[in-house]
Amino acid sequence: MHDTDNDVVKWEEQADEDGNVLWGVEENGFDEQHQFNLRAIYSIENVADIGVSAQFGLLQGTNVGNDEGGNHYALSAHMKNSAADFTLYSQFTYYAHNITDDTAWGTGDLIPMGAYEFAWPVASEGLIPALSLRYNGINTESISWLNSVMPYIEWSTILKTVETYNPSTLVTLGINWNIFDSLYVYSDLGLSNGNSFVGNSAGDGIREGYGSIYDGAGDVGANGNNVWNWRLNFNFGVYF
Repeated sequence: MHDTDNDVVKWEEQADEDGNVLWGVEENGFDEQHQFNLRAIYSIENVADIGVSAQFGLLQGTNVGNDEGGNHYALSAHMKNSAADFTLYSQFTYYAHNITDDTAWGTGDLIPMGAYEFAWPVASEGLIPALSLRYNGINTESISWLNSVMPYIEWSTILKTVETYNPSTLVTLGINWNIFDSLYVYSDLGLSNGNSFVGNSAGDGIREGYGSIYDGAGDVGANGNNVWNWRLNFNFGVYF
């Protein structure tokens, strides 16, 4: 579902009052501290697994004005339903990062988060509905080297609480393959109108830059691009 492998991090950029990014300045931002997670699941036989989750943690700021403290939390309701060879996962999440508006990027409505050594501001508060449908009914017994094949389709949308921020939707069509017992291949097509991993091209096909935190970039922050992009993704894993 929607991305989210990103963590709150410090970065070395700033933004002026119009959102224009100044690259390579002093380190600023937040670090996560003392995070707690709770999860409860109740199973209704032959119907569903229903659960709730909660997360709370503190944030420690660097070069963000006089108020360098903050916190973050998330609340989620989720359910798993199975019928025949189909499994449906559904989830609804609310999250919030409570930080000062006196930041180096000029607002508390965005907070830098990063993965793969790249950080960029994301919406500090939002709602995330998500669905994931998987099919486990493909029989591979006639193919000696193929142990299993599982097609899936996933959808999620980040709805930001700031009215001027565009939603960020991600749709994924994929197949998981288990080959020779130990090789796992994950192949999928990602479609999104606001996810920098999927793509950041404008409507004319020209790749947008990251010169502004409000305009141009297709991201999970303000999402000023708001144009649909796509990407093919292949991951390989060997387990012993």
